[in-house]
Amino acid sequence: MKKLLLVFFGVCAMFAMGETKPLFGDKLADADYNPAIWSIDENGILKANKDAAIWTKEKIGDCKVSFEYQLSPKANAGFLIKCSNKGNWIPNTIEIQILDDFGSQPSYHGNAAFYGYQAPTKVATKPAGEWNKMEVECKGSVIKVWLNGEFVNEMDMSQWKDKTVSPKGTPIEKKFHGKALADADTVGYIGFQGLHGKSSILYRNVLITR
Repeated sequence: MKKLLLVFFGVCAMFAMGETKPLFGDKLADADYNPAIWSIDENGILKANKDAAIWTKEKIGDCKVSFEYQLSPKANAGFLIKCSNKGNWIPNTIEIQILDDFGSQPSYHGNAAFYGYQAPTKVATKPAGEWNKMEVECKGSVIKVWLNGEFVNEMDMSQWKDKTVSPKGTPIEKKFHGKALADADTVGYIGFQGLHGKSSILYRNVLITR
């Protein structure tokens, strides 16, 4: 009886936690991408050679995504979530910035920022050449971000009802004034921006728990 109870509670715990698997599937089988631009090697290192995004094939809602990334000097890219239009993703996506900004001050263009919307509470970026780890949790309209084990950013989209300023009254970058986040989709495609500029970024252990 005791063994049966242990098995039962183990199964319940497994379903409560959800399944963790590669975000883009085995060898990018679940990704929408250009294979001439994005590649993954035998060691599981994912990278791009041009500025074109890689996306999940399906839209995703509540989840937790974790990944490690190595920045070269001045590297600049983005982790993209809740995308409703891959063909015109910039105004239809929330971008969590990926940037070599070690030693700088927090800004809405900085590493772990909601790009153009809200700065992280602190700069937790490691120096270029070291591996960073980011974790992003999405539950309904709430998004939370951890960088290198530190909780650095949080947003409740439902509170962002103005197109031009944040709930705290700080300005939103002009190119995002077209639609209030409170009216944006909470379910969408997930991906990474491609090579933005000439400084490369390497990714590994890109996992999703749903």
